[in-house]
Amino acid sequence: MTYNIRVGKGMELAQSLVRTAAVISGEKPDIVMMQEVDSAVARSGGVDQAMELGKLTGMYAVFAPSIKLGSGKYGVAMLSAEKPQSIKMIPLPGREEARMLLIVEFRSFFAATTHFSLTEEDRMESVKILLREADRLKKPFIVGGDFNALPASAELELLKSEFTLLSDGKTYTFPANFPDRCIDYIFISNRFAKRFNVISSSVIPEALASDHRPVMVLGNL
Repeated sequence: MTYNIRVGKGMELAQSLVRTAAVISGEKPDIVMMQEVDSAVARSGGVDQAMELGKLTGMYAVFAPSIKLGSGKYGVAMLSAEKPQSIKMIPLPGREEARMLLIVEFRSFFAATTHFSLTEEDRMESVKILLREADRLKKPFIVGGDFNALPASAELELLKSEFTLLSDGKTYTFPANFPDRCIDYIFISNRFAKRFNVISSSVIPEALASDHRPVMVLGNL
């Protein structure tokens, strides 16, 4: 699953990690690539949101900060059913705010979560960084995130030169209440794409818990 959780703030502007966790647990994912996650930030009650969601869902949690917010930090995170073996954090360009790529190693694959810039040039540079990282990895590499890019964008076309889209890439994901665009995706590195058997792919029709709808791919390696 990839899910921009908007720091747990729903479309009605109420903040509830319990609700966010319920959305996640309802789908029973093995991996959740999350974006817009707070850690010790005043606006979200000083909570380490990744750790709290880990407790609420019964999953391991990893947080990767991209910017400082007051006394806390804000960035991306990952939940997993399997205990991570290693963690790598790679800063990405973002002229409106710094961005981050979090890569987590598991027994038989790598998974990454990211939240690309609002600026096309920064997104293109981020794709190039992602491609370089993919070249170094010797296991299947699954990447999910809020790419802030439409399906036919030049940056996603470049990404698809080395990655295969696992999610359908067509169903709208944002804004959650009345979605009119797809900007959230899940990919796998081409070298291992044939080993991933996609059973189903869907955008979860959750219209309240965040301003993005979660994207889910069910399959096996």
